[in-house]
Amino acid sequence: PIPKEKGSLMERSIFGFFTAFLCVICILAGAQAFRKKRYGLSALLWLNAFTNLVNSVHAFYMTLF
Repeated sequence: PIPKEKGSLMERSIFGFFTAFLCVICILAGAQAFRKKRYGLSALLWLNAFTNLVNSVHAFYMTLF
């Protein structure tokens, strides 16, 4: 069997920084939604922030795909 090609280190680090940036945006937007008593939206945004954080870690450690 032919081994799968992994993305280059630069592609992985760019994806990692991008998802980390989205994580920060989701945390800030979730805090704003929580302050306006929109608890469902803030929970959704914080869940998305956690997912982005996990994806960032996977991208930096090259274990994404």
